[in-house]
Amino acid sequence: MSPTKAAQRRPTSSTARSKASTDDPGPLIGVDWLADHLDDADLRVVHVAPDRRVYNKRHIRGATYCDLHKEIALRGTAPETGDAEREWLIPTAEQTAAVLRRWRVGEGDRIVFYDDVGLNRQAIRGYWLLRLYRYPKERLHILDGGINAWTRAGLETTTEIPEADLADALRQPVTLGERDDSILATYDEVLAWSRESSKSDDAPTRILDVRTAAEWVGSDLRAKRGGHIPGARHRCFVDLLTDEGTFRPVDQMLSLIRASGADPGEVRATYCQGGVRAALVWFVLHELAGFEDVRSYGGSWEEWGNRPDSPIEMP
Repeated sequence: MSPTKAAQRRPTSSTARSKASTDDPGPLIGVDWLADHLDDADLRVVHVAPDRRVYNKRHIRGATYCDLHKEIALRGTAPETGDAEREWLIPTAEQTAAVLRRWRVGEGDRIVFYDDVGLNRQAIRGYWLLRLYRYPKERLHILDGGINAWTRAGLETTTEIPEADLADALRQPVTLGERDDSILATYDEVLAWSRESSKSDDAPTRILDVRTAAEWVGSDLRAKRGGHIPGARHRCFVDLLTDEGTFRPVDQMLSLIRASGADPGEVRATYCQGGVRAALVWFVLHELAGFEDVRSYGGSWEEWGNRPDSPIEMP
C-alpha cells in the first residue's frame, strides 16, 4: 500500500496492533502503519534532530532521541581537506554499531526514523548510514512527514523518556556488514562523472546538486571555495516535498528533476554540503524510484569546496 493510501486509514482494532511486524511496508511509511505497529516488540523508533528541545516537548511514544551531529556524523578534519573543519565525516561500522546499542536496537529489529524540523533529511541521514553498513533494507523505514505528520493526524505524543529494559542486555547485538560502496560516491568517482558530463552539451548528466540556489552560485559560502561541480545540474531538495513536508508522488519528483535538465536514469551522484540533503534525494531516486546506479556523495561540498585541486564552476 502506498503511503498516500495508508495515511487515509485509521487503526480500527487491537488485531492490527498485536500483529507481528513481519510484513514489508517499503522504505517510506505513513503514520497509520506506524500507529498500527507501535507496540510491536521488534520495533524501534528513532527521533533524529540536531536539537533535543523539540524531542523534550513532544515525541512519539517509545521513540529514542538521536543527536544528528554527535551520533551519526563525525566532526573533525580529513587529510584531503587539510585543516578545514568538517561536520559530516562518516562514522565507522564499529561506531555505528555502538549507536545502535544506545538506541536499544537488537539483531532483527525494525527501525523507523523520523525527524522534527528536518523535512525528512535528518532522518534519512540515519537511514542511509545504516544502509551503508548493510543493515537489512526491509527493516529500515522513514516516517513520511515526521512528527508533524503524526500530530496532524491527531495522534498522541508524549514527553516521557523511554527507559532501558533489563531484557535488552540479553538481546543479540546487531552485526553490521562491510561498507556498501554501491551507494556511496567517492571524490574520484564524482570527478570522473563531472568530466563525462562536461564533454558536450548532449553528454549525460551524472551529478545532481541539491543545495540552495545561493550555495549553487557561491554566494552562500560554506567552504573555502564556493560554486558547484562542473557538469552538475541543480534541483533544491525541498522542491521534492509538499508544503506539509511530505514527499510528492514519485512521478512528480522525477518530473521536477527532469525539468532541471537531468535524466534521473543517468544521474550517478547526488551532493549537497555534507551528505544529508544528498541522502534525501538519493532516497528518492534509489529507494523510491528504483534507480540502482545512483549514489550519495558522502563528502559533498564539505570535501569538494575545501580541496585545493577540485575543479569548480561558477555561473
